[in-house]
Amino acid sequence: MIEVVFRAYGPVRDALGAKTVECELPAGATVGDLLAKLTDEHPELDRRLYGGGLGDDDPGDGGLSDAVSLTVNGTNVSRREGLETELSAGDEVRVAPPIHGG
Repeated sequence: MIEVVFRAYGPVRDALGAKTVECELPAGATVGDLLAKLTDEHPELDRRLYGGGLGDDDPGDGGLSDAVSLTVNGTNVSRREGLETELSAGDEVRVAPPIHGG
């Protein structure tokens, strides 16, 4: 088993009911496994993570909503293996509204 930290900001934090949650997962678990566990425990997270609750940003393909940015240890999962990114003990997974600049 591994333990990871999940930090949520904005609407995801509201749906989770906490800013930080420590989760125990089997070795070899992925980001997708973590999100599945959390959405099972907190069904409102499904809307916040996968769309339908934040406007017209539902990707419609089972992927993450465009209204969230998901990182593992500071690196966006889109630059790794997406939801298949494997987690290790002590990893920090953060989900927040994306930051846009110009």
